[in-house]
Order: sequence, then C-alpha cells, then structure tokens
Amino acid sequence: MNIAFTGPRNLTQAQIELVETELRHLIKTPSDWHVGDAKGLDLFVRSFAYNHHKQVNVYEVAGHERYHFAERSKRMIDAIANYPDSILYAYPNKECPVGCRSSKNPNGNGSGTWLTIAYAAYRGLEIKIFPLTEIKLPAWLEEPASIQLSIF
Repeated sequence: MNIAFTGPRNLTQAQIELVETELRHLIKTPSDWHVGDAKGLDLFVRSFAYNHHKQVNVYEVAGHERYHFAERSKRMIDAIANYPDSILYAYPNKECPVGCRSSKNPNGNGSGTWLTIAYAAYRGLEIKIFPLTEIKLPAWLEEPASIQLSIF
C-alpha cells in the first residue's frame, strides 16, 4: 500500500492533534508513505514518521516558481498512481478554490492541497479527506473515487 499526504503549510495545535490521531492508526498498516518537503502538514508527517522509525519518500520542490510546487505534487501522485491500493490522505483547511477541478493540469489557485487532490482524482486515486475546518466539497469530488471523513 502507498499513502501520500497533502495539507496546509500551517497547522494549529488542535489540527496537529487531529492529524496525529490518524497517523497513529496508519503507522500500524504496512505501507510506504509519500509526502512533500514543505512545512506544516508535510513537516509534521515527516517528523512523525521519523520518530516512529518509518521510512518516508520525500518529494522536493525543484525551484521557486509556482509551477515547481505543482510539479512536486504531481510527481508524488504519479509515483503511486499506477499501484493498486494507493491512497491520498488530504487535510484541506479551506474551501476548494473556484476553477480548481480534476484534470491533467489542475489549477489550485494558490492551494497546493486542492491542486494535489484534483490531480489525484484525475489519476483515479482513492482520496480520503479529513477537513481541518468545516468546508463544502466541490461537486467534481464524488463517491466512490473519494471518501470524505469528517473530523468534526
């Protein structure tokens, strides 16, 4: 099983505790973890994995332009998309931006989390969404391709 993670660059203490609860369940599952090199959720997942002696595949951004960050997210999803039982665990902290939708080249309008979700949906990955605040999911994100798991 391959599990990729995406989420915001800033987490509150309450949000960290919610993410940690889920990671404690996942650490028991034999799986390969995949995450970016950003701060926030990425850093928390990396630290949690290292503290629990779990190897994690880290995807580094290769530049400073917006498209470099999108490329990193797509590279992570592409790395697991062709394997069965690959899942994206997504922790959005805001509504999906207008214009963002599932496609080969999604526009997250500044939200790397939603860009990653949109690209994972395009690639057909199972997506588990754990909203960090109350949000409405976009219409293009429907069952059974994804599952919303509320943490409220």
